[in-house]
Amino acid sequence: MEFAAPYALLLAALVAPLAWLALRGRRGSLPLPSVEGLRGLPVGLRIRAARYLPVLLAGAVVLLAVGLARPQIGEANARVPAQGIDIVLALDLSSSMTTPFGQGKTRLQATREVAGQFVSERKDDRIGLVVFEFQALAFSAPTLDHKALGTIIATIDTGILPDGTAIGLGLAESVNLLRDSTAASRVVILLTDGEHNAPSISPEDAAKLATAFQIRVYTVGLVEQGGPGSGERGVDSRGLKNIAESTGGRFFPASDPGTLKAVYDEIGRLETSAVGRDRFERFTELGPWFLGGAAVLVVAYLVLAGTWLRVAPA
Repeated sequence: MEFAAPYALLLAALVAPLAWLALRGRRGSLPLPSVEGLRGLPVGLRIRAARYLPVLLAGAVVLLAVGLARPQIGEANARVPAQGIDIVLALDLSSSMTTPFGQGKTRLQATREVAGQFVSERKDDRIGLVVFEFQALAFSAPTLDHKALGTIIATIDTGILPDGTAIGLGLAESVNLLRDSTAASRVVILLTDGEHNAPSISPEDAAKLATAFQIRVYTVGLVEQGGPGSGERGVDSRGLKNIAESTGGRFFPASDPGTLKAVYDEIGRLETSAVGRDRFERFTELGPWFLGGAAVLVVAYLVLAGTWLRVAPA
């Protein structure tokens, strides 16, 4: 159960002052010069019951507050899947990622910052993480625990694996994390600043695996700043472009933290698909029942206060 207007529950705070005013108003309702002669007399049922009349009003205020807060129960047969995709981030951690990248940051520092922000903004997407150097390591399968994943991304560093750039192995490991995914849209975002140089599965063969499992690959190449002809030095731009285009994705070069952020923002505008996180489209409103209960208590108060529990005015 949830409340559509939870702030209405603050009305329940009126219960205490209402009860205090009601009890205070009943003091001295019998103007006797002295009650000394009445001490010891038994108190009748009506007098005892009259003392608790304010409880009816207090209960009415509480029910009124709950009713106005609109408690709801989602209908189990009216679930609508949230929109999202399954994504794996494949990040190059080779030693060259410690190269300065502008704005006083290294390539790795900029990558950690941008990737971490990307994860935090993808509320309904399951995201996993693979890192690669000479070998590849799956840090996390696709998950909705973005806080934990963000912590991992913020602490990864070079030297976890033997140095090198196994682009094909990094992509293959990413495909392996997504191969059993039931999401209609599955994506790998592979980032590197070098060329494949490991005697493992080739990037071309890994791309074929991605195509076979209908996994779209977006490749990001961290390139050097400079004039024409020097901007993409050290990165296999043609190979990265072929990987992306063969799987239905795109290749993006990035030469500084600002352009890297723009690249991830553009990738973030992907088509979403269902990943099984449900929300309710139709609700059963319970508010009228609470409002009806409040009305019953008010009527009961008025009837009792005006008849059986009526107290003579001062």
